[in-house]
Amino acid sequence: MLVLTTFGSELRYSCTPEDCFICCRVLEDIPVTMDEIRRVEALGYSGFYEARSGRYFLRKPCRFLQGKWCRLHAEHGLSSKFTSCRRYPFSVSLLDNGTAIVDVKWTCRGVSLKQGERVTRELMEREFLGEVREDEQIPRGEEVYLHYRSGQMCTWNALVELYTGIAEMLPQRLHASALMLVGILRRLGASLGGGRVGVEQVRAELERLRLAGQEELLSEASSAGEVQVDLLGIYDIFGELFGYRLSPGYAARRLEIAEDVEFTENFSEIYSKPVDEEAERLLSFHLRQSFLETLARPWDVVQSCFWTLGVACFTEYIARALADSRVEEEHARNALAIADYLNKHFSSFRSHAFPKYPELGMHYVHFLASGLRT
Repeated sequence: MLVLTTFGSELRYSCTPEDCFICCRVLEDIPVTMDEIRRVEALGYSGFYEARSGRYFLRKPCRFLQGKWCRLHAEHGLSSKFTSCRRYPFSVSLLDNGTAIVDVKWTCRGVSLKQGERVTRELMEREFLGEVREDEQIPRGEEVYLHYRSGQMCTWNALVELYTGIAEMLPQRLHASALMLVGILRRLGASLGGGRVGVEQVRAELERLRLAGQEELLSEASSAGEVQVDLLGIYDIFGELFGYRLSPGYAARRLEIAEDVEFTENFSEIYSKPVDEEAERLLSFHLRQSFLETLARPWDVVQSCFWTLGVACFTEYIARALADSRVEEEHARNALAIADYLNKHFSSFRSHAFPKYPELGMHYVHFLASGLRT
């Protein structure tokens, strides 16, 4: 089995028990299995789960939460905890071709690029191989669409190499990453036309992209011409997302990041705020993580690219709204927590926002290419 991670080698993690209670309170669902239920019932507990749609979840609020501590963990050790809780903030999607894609959730305060132990691929393989239920598998054959509209196909191994190779090329500056992603996409569109794409062709294309260099690829994306801010359509899309019941302000309050967050449509004002180096690094890392996350989704490379850019736009805007005058690492960190909370913990928000992200991503790259940003 192949194990892929959506995050790079920079990711670090440390368990922080003093902060390890908020996820237990705000997660939408904590799935458990019947084997786990029987094991915990044998310890003398009951009435802690509920059945919905043929699956089992912990009742909310969690019966095992005592203050900031898990009663199961405290009284019976880490191994006694439910798998979802023990693995958190990591989660896995298993494709039916045997690939496990491991993702991380930034709502956990123990996730970082600066503190804690490095999260190694070996650790992920030990923790996640062979422990995903069959009904959670995502259909993904050995041959998949590279571009759905043209009908162009690609082997799964070639697609993995393409996505991971692109992610490795993106710089640690958010706007440069966003524009370069589109530049790469345009260059690939001109060279990967027709036929079934295999691993050797992908490797050759990635080498050509590396030889082209950042400046040449950035220029590919910057040829969209001038775009007026008030004609971008971002207002309408953001208005729908922010006006939805699960808005960023709602998430910020639930995550105890802020009691009240004011979102504005004044793009000139919000994009005049400088962004420090660590905030840039974190937001760019999240863009690459979102791009690799799309490997688990049955979309083609174009949809994956613009979906990623939409999520990046959404997250950056939240970070800028949280900052008073300068966007610092903590603002970016909190924005990631808010975005991940909404995108990964609430199915109702996902169903509303996910179809809008590709369109938002298209507007975002036009906005950046127009030069109307800092």
